[in-house]
Amino acid sequence: MEKSTMPETSRPGKSVYMEVGVWWDAEQGHIHLTAKDVPGFHTTVSSDPDSKRGHPNLFEKLAKVLRDNGAPHPAILS
Repeated sequence: MEKSTMPETSRPGKSVYMEVGVWWDAEQGHIHLTAKDVPGFHTTVSSDPDSKRGHPNLFEKLAKVLRDNGAPHPAILS
């Protein structure tokens, strides 16, 4: 059976599970996110709460995921 190329939906249909790519761009100061098989899904997260892309809580969580998996990551404050 061929694996679906679309994100998986939960049985009740309230959640969607995506395979995501996450990486740190030190020059830009943002963490990037892409979703496999979701055309056009590419966004960034910044630690600056005043930025349009700012979400300090999510930034810190993603930074820890990168660090814990041996990938380049920003400084972690907590």
